Amino acid sequence: MKFKSDYDFNCWLTGLIEGDGTIIVPSSLRDTKNKLLYPHIRIAFHKKDTNLAYKIKDILGYGHVITLKSCNMTLWTVSSKLEIIDLIHRLNGNMRTPKLLRLNLLIDWYNCDIPKLGVDSKNINDTSWFSGMSDADSNFNIIVSKRKGNNFRIQRQWRLEFSQKTYHGGDQAYWAMLVSSFLDTSLYVRSREKEGKIYSSFIITVFNENSKSILNNYFSKYPLKSSKFLDYQDWLLCGELETQYKNNTKILLREVKVIKSRMNNIRTQLNWSHLNEIE
Repeated sequence: MKFKSDYDFNCWLTGLIEGDGTIIVPSSLRDTKNKLLYPHIRIAFHKKDTNLAYKIKDILGYGHVITLKSCNMTLWTVSSKLEIIDLIHRLNGNMRTPKLLRLNLLIDWYNCDIPKLGVDSKNINDTSWFSGMSDADSNFNIIVSKRKGNNFRIQRQWRLEFSQKTYHGGDQAYWAMLVSSFLDTSLYVRSREKEGKIYSSFIITVFNENSKSILNNYFSKYPLKSSKFLDYQDWLLCGELETQYKNNTKILLREVKVIKSRMNNIRTQLNWSHLNEIE
């Protein structure tokens, strides 16, 4: 689980920030009460991933970690100039989403002599960026569907869903197409109405064997770091059980239900040994 290099960590961190992070750049130097305003960068974690927030703090040597018990959320925040400048250097050239525009505004805010390197054009398979993005926004699902008689169908699905537009209006189609192309799968669009507003999102799913093989090869090279690493291990275990018990569907169904009962948002047992070797 060790990062191969500082660059490897930076790409992973970039993907994590582009998924669950916020780059806040004030529109003015002072607010209406003449109070000075400052930029900050923040990553939001589910409370169960608090250990990962502290691990990032340990690796970088900075940042504040706060757990909000009221909403099961942990925040890692950076606000000092020197720390943000360091983060700019780590993110610059590794970004693929419209949050790049926020990074460029941050460079402008500090008027620092840092070139704006633009969108990363390297193959997704050649950096750990996608691992960070998956830690932020993806899910591993096991779907058990009842069929005629006593038959059932088990599907293992990886899913990534995100808004078509960012909070600041940036179009996410570019990197959505890159990821779906890399995984050799389709890119879907979903629109739904909530409180009188239409929300549109992109959905990328992996369920066929070829795409699962691509995903497995990638995560073997660039492992996940969050609690989704544990979901992924259970997801793989389900696949192994399908092979092992293909002639004993009763045992297979029982074992798969046990796995499903401990994954994703209902996971209560966490083993963070996969973080021990991260430096």
